[in-house]
Amino acid sequence: MEVLIYLIALSTCWQSNVAQSGRDLVESLKSLGFSEIELAYGITSAIFAQLLPALKSNNVRPVSLHNFFPAPDVPHPGGNEWSFSSEDPEERNTAVVFTKRAIEIAGDLGAEALIVHCGYVIVNPCTNELHEIYDAGQIEAPSGNRLLGKIKAGRASKIGGALDRVRECLEPLVEAAQKAHVKIGLENRCQAHEIPNSEDLEFLLSYFDNEHIGYWHDIGHAAVQENLGLDSQTVLLGRYRARTIGVHLHDADGYRDHLAPGEGGVDFTFVKDNLPNDIIKVLEIQPAVTVEQMRAGIGHLTKAGIV
Repeated sequence: MEVLIYLIALSTCWQSNVAQSGRDLVESLKSLGFSEIELAYGITSAIFAQLLPALKSNNVRPVSLHNFFPAPDVPHPGGNEWSFSSEDPEERNTAVVFTKRAIEIAGDLGAEALIVHCGYVIVNPCTNELHEIYDAGQIEAPSGNRLLGKIKAGRASKIGGALDRVRECLEPLVEAAQKAHVKIGLENRCQAHEIPNSEDLEFLLSYFDNEHIGYWHDIGHAAVQENLGLDSQTVLLGRYRARTIGVHLHDADGYRDHLAPGEGGVDFTFVKDNLPNDIIKVLEIQPAVTVEQMRAGIGHLTKAGIV
């Protein structure tokens, strides 16, 4: 049977939790038609060691890595083990050390980018309350406006110091990225307290006017924040287009994301019209997505002109 070859990368987060070995993971993704992948943060050092020779033998190229990589030896690694915004200097230093390691690995592999989570502000994001108000259709009602005002005010009161700490952590990392010929992608996040949102990016990207650091647009995260009244996909795409280095492609329905494209409410034609053409494109879908849904999702992206 002829194997389709997709002109898009696939994040290993889709199948890394079910693969028996690194070799199995690479061979499985290659058999489905992917010759480019993103190595996600769930891959352990042991799996990575198995995966390395399989990349070469299967002619599969990692185009990007997701921090922290490989996964630290902690229960349920998820990319948020240590925060650049932490008030604890030891935690910030650990985050920098592990990120430098990931940058070096990315450079050794010939990957183009490392995607990073910057941290968060220590405030109550009121996530459950936001979801309840969204489910009730009250985001734009007085009750929704009051809750959003409370969340945004709390965030604004703490963000200045948090961004300064993020900036300090990023300074040595940008130097490391330049040496490794890798770009750092600052990924927009999903919850209200997480960094960066569209305003935070203005501060960070203005400070780092450097080709080795840019914006990584996560479509599903932006859609969730927009649906909940927290941020705007239009602003993120428009304001930071010139600094966008890559995109995570997945759909969102309300506050549920990482769905196959076409399974939610994202207007991918609009997204396509507002993305640069020459960026890294990675399909980042949850493990529950079936092979059939994945293939249909790529068809949806193709119809929209993204791939």
